[in-house]
Amino acid sequence: MKLEYEVIEDAFDDTTHIRTMTEQALIPDGKGSLIRTTLYTPHHLTVDVTYVPLSGDKLFEPLIG
Repeated sequence: MKLEYEVIEDAFDDTTHIRTMTEQALIPDGKGSLIRTTLYTPHHLTVDVTYVPLSGDKLFEPLIG
């Protein structure tokens, strides 16, 4: 199964050369979404995927502060 991810945030720091990208995808059964956060550094790649149950039929709305 291939999911279509929507980019929530994509940031790059010129000083440290670290890039972070956060994306979300709706699960086909309609019961939740996946939040995927990827951290790229000059020496490592780290990925975290979190399942978020839906309340209603909309995607997760991130808090912006």
